[in-house]
Amino acid sequence: MMALAAHHEGDSIGAFRWFERTRAACGAPGLFAEEYDVGQRQLRGNLPQAFVHAQMLETAARLGKRR
Repeated sequence: MMALAAHHEGDSIGAFRWFERTRAACGAPGLFAEEYDVGQRQLRGNLPQAFVHAQMLETAARLGKRR
């Protein structure tokens, strides 16, 4: 959401930074977890359904378009 907000405001560098930061939070199979164990630095919890992944795909598509 932050990447889309930055993109909407015309901050393309900020948008790409937010996108890459979020993308880096994926686990090994490229999926997001519900929790992050700060002490052990590991993803925890059930993997959410399609909503988070759909948002990442929408963000990637919008950032991939040129204005």
